[in-house]
Amino acid sequence: MYRDDYILRLIAQFGAIIRHILGLYRAGHSPLVRIAIDNAYRDRLGVGSDQVARMSDRQLLALLRFHNQTEDWWSEGAYLAALLAVEARVLADDNDSESAAERALLALQLVIECALAAPAPLPDYTPHYADLLLLLQDYDLPMSTLAALFSFCEQAGDLARSENIIHELLVRDPDGWWAAARAFYLRLQACSDEVLTAASLSREEVIAGLAELNGRG
Repeated sequence: MYRDDYILRLIAQFGAIIRHILGLYRAGHSPLVRIAIDNAYRDRLGVGSDQVARMSDRQLLALLRFHNQTEDWWSEGAYLAALLAVEARVLADDNDSESAAERALLALQLVIECALAAPAPLPDYTPHYADLLLLLQDYDLPMSTLAALFSFCEQAGDLARSENIIHELLVRDPDGWWAAARAFYLRLQACSDEVLTAASLSREEVIAGLAELNGRG
């Protein structure tokens, strides 16, 4: 019970900080946003924004787990993803698209990792993966991120996006992803028409996709 109360207080604290930073952003106070985000990184990780930006997702996760060696690390991971997402927006506004994409990619990878680890829905301050993908629309995602995103979107019920991702994976590595793509279409085929319609897919699309894969095989 004490641990649960502590996590709830921590989530509330993180949420208040993100709301404050978003308020500064919406008011157009970009310099203050940058300072607040840098301070937030230093408070939780012991390093500033520049150091965070130079990390890979594996390094950032390792540093996060080092500072939070509990099973509830995902709540802090979602918070860091939110900080990265706001920072990406500020950089995009400043036309620094490369740096914005770097932050958005780190945020996306954190969101996926945290969602897979969390026993419950992620906190409200967690950036939505669809919003992060908008910041990455002109960026070629790494294969490892695409693969994780494919599974994540399917689990989230975003089947149309999963289908788009599996097509991209097939373009990049047709031999390596043919079996996974066929298994995906077989899972889609087992879905009801209601589930497919809700996911913006049709039975005809699924049948055609499976037939195309069988033709390749």
